[in-house]
Amino acid sequence: MCDAVQKLVDESKDEIALNLLREQVSPELVSKATGLSMERVLELQASLGEESAD
Repeated sequence: MCDAVQKLVDESKDEIALNLLREQVSPELVSKATGLSMERVLELQASLGEESAD
């Protein structure tokens, strides 16, 4: 897969993960559903906390 397409796929997975986390889906389930690592899911979850501080 070319780099541009891979970047779009990765960004889409992140956005899906963020949407699931906003709906209070557990990080473990988000990881399974999106194929993202737990580390990445937890990073995204932390970024949600930063959004609400703004």
